[in-house]
Amino acid sequence: MPLRRPPAVALQRHVTSYYGFREQTPEPLRRREGPGRDIVVVVSFGEEWLIDQERHTSFVGGLRETQVTTEHEGRSHGMQIDLAPLAAHMLFGFPLDALANAVVPLEDALAEPSLPERLYLAGTWSARFDLLDRVLAARLSAAPPVRPELIWAWRKLCAAQGDIRIGELTEELGWSRRRLVARFREQIGLPPKAVARLLRFEHARELGRRSVRPDWTRIALECGYYDQSHLINDFRAVTGTTPVTFFQDAEATAA
Repeated sequence: MPLRRPPAVALQRHVTSYYGFREQTPEPLRRREGPGRDIVVVVSFGEEWLIDQERHTSFVGGLRETQVTTEHEGRSHGMQIDLAPLAAHMLFGFPLDALANAVVPLEDALAEPSLPERLYLAGTWSARFDLLDRVLAARLSAAPPVRPELIWAWRKLCAAQGDIRIGELTEELGWSRRRLVARFREQIGLPPKAVARLLRFEHARELGRRSVRPDWTRIALECGYYDQSHLINDFRAVTGTTPVTFFQDAEATAA
C-alpha cells in the first residue's frame, strides 16, 4: 500500500496529495489510470513504466480527456505528487497545454536538478516528504502569482463538479469566452468545456464506485448529463467502455 502524508500546511492549496510507493508483483502489472483533475508527477527510484507504449522513468502527466494505460515490469518504487493545475503552472513556468493529454520526462517540466536521486538518498519516507515540502514551497514562493479571476473560475468549476455553463463563468467574470479559453489552456491545460466534462465524469465515476448497484439514470441527472445516454457516451469516449463494463473490469482487476 502507498504511504501517504499530507503536504505542509502552506502547500495544501497547491498540492492535493503526495505519497511514497513500493510495489513488487510476480509478473508485469497493467492498470488503467485517470483521468483526474490533478497534474501528476511521478518520481521513480529507478524502475520504468510503459505508458501508452512509451517508456518513462520519472515523468509528469498533464490533464487528459481519456484514460491512460500504465504498466511496470513487476517492480515500482518512488513517489507521486498530485498538483492542482494552477500550482503546476507556477512550478513549471510554461503553458500547460503543452502537457494536455501527454506524458513528458520530469526533467523537461521541472528544473530541479537530480530530484529523484536526492529523494532516494534522503533514506526514509519521512525525510523524503520533508524534502518535497522544502523544494515545492521554495519554488512556489518564487513563482509569479496566479490571477485571482482564474483561481475563482477553477474553484467554481470544481465546486459545481463540472455542472455549470461556461457562459455563466464568463458573465460573472466579465471576460469573453475567447479570453477564458485562452487562460484555461495556458494555466490549466484544457479549455473550460473540456475541464467541465472531465469533472462531470470524475463525479459520475465516484458515485458509481460508491454504489453496489448504481442507478445510472439517477447518477446521470445528479451529475448534470442530459440523460443516461449522454453519460454512457461520455464513459465510452473517456474509457472505451460503458459504465457497467468499466466497473465490471475494475472489479475483475482488483480481484
